[in-house]
Amino acid sequence: MDETEEPQFPISVVEQETGISKELLRMWERRYAFPVPGRDAAGNRLYSRAQIDRLHRINQLLAAGYRPGAVVGADAQKIDNLVAEIPAQHSAPREDPAVLAEALQILASDRPEQLRTYMRRQLQQEGLPRFVLQVAAPLLQRVARARIMGEIKPYREGCLQELLMECLYVATSQLPGGETRLRVLLASFPGEGRTLELQMTRALLMGEGVDVLFIGSEPQVDDLIAAAESCHAQVIHLAVSAASVNAQNRQLLHDLQQRMPAGVNLWLGGSGCQELGAANDESCFVRLQDMLKAIREWA
Repeated sequence: MDETEEPQFPISVVEQETGISKELLRMWERRYAFPVPGRDAAGNRLYSRAQIDRLHRINQLLAAGYRPGAVVGADAQKIDNLVAEIPAQHSAPREDPAVLAEALQILASDRPEQLRTYMRRQLQQEGLPRFVLQVAAPLLQRVARARIMGEIKPYREGCLQELLMECLYVATSQLPGGETRLRVLLASFPGEGRTLELQMTRALLMGEGVDVLFIGSEPQVDDLIAAAESCHAQVIHLAVSAASVNAQNRQLLHDLQQRMPAGVNLWLGGSGCQELGAANDESCFVRLQDMLKAIREWA
């Protein structure tokens, strides 16, 4: 047996090295069949160095916004591929740690009115694109990670999501109208349940002067095709996370590809887009800023 595969580290050491609590490790073992430990003579759990290394990579993915169900039970190769897609620090939007820390402190104090005021002030100061990329997105990632680790109550995450949704609605309602050079039909794959993420994408697109048609988070292929043709959309943009990469959605994508109207481009955006569309010619945007770059380069 490879030395890195030999079970030799007790659960207390794994908790100390990875920051993942004993309770969460046991829950993942039951729910996702990873990490499955060995046992010593007394029946105590023992973990290998390879398992610890894999847990470190899973931590990286959770911090980047992936859901536990999408990565904890994934095989080692998929985890390595997803980690490689995480943007380097220098290429990611620069966030302000002080702003995020203050927002988290207000959230933890259960003062929704103060948090609403603070978020609206940040939106006014930063402008819509910077607010989405440098405040809302990293704040949601931090809160999701804290909830996963049991450091924050789930209702507080829900409160933040609702307040951010409210801010985005207010901001997009105040954008000037007028002629647009691009119309995008925005939707997501079945099983996503990512309404806020879709609204963040919508806000960024609208901030770039794009006419965004949002017909619901999980429309049928027939509805997508009909809307694109009737409304003369140039792009159908589908959000796809790693959690929605499955056989059903591969078939849905195939059906959509076969029926795409002439002159309409298909874009995939999100953490699962490259895996789902890897064999095709679709434009894939793992990061929101990559999508913005494509919008600005649209001829």
